[in-house]
Amino acid sequence: MLRWRRLAEKTRPVARRIGPHLEVTYPLDAQVGDELEYLVAAERRCCQFVDWDLIDRGDILVLRIAAHPERPDDIESFADLFGVSPNGG
Repeated sequence: MLRWRRLAEKTRPVARRIGPHLEVTYPLDAQVGDELEYLVAAERRCCQFVDWDLIDRGDILVLRIAAHPERPDDIESFADLFGVSPNGG
């Protein structure tokens, strides 16, 4: 979580939660992309109970973390990290 916090402090991503999904938008930058790829790969190994997707949209990177609809609290620690409430904002 320390690396996630450092990256969030450095890049100030925008996050929103929609039910069991968290979407975090980062500015496109090679160093940010490398760090996100590393972190997402690590989380895929450790936290297989949620889906981790990293999407390159050309000018931004979007991290999507998706919990099973019956277990929306599985993404709670990441929603807290980005300051997103269960209601979405």
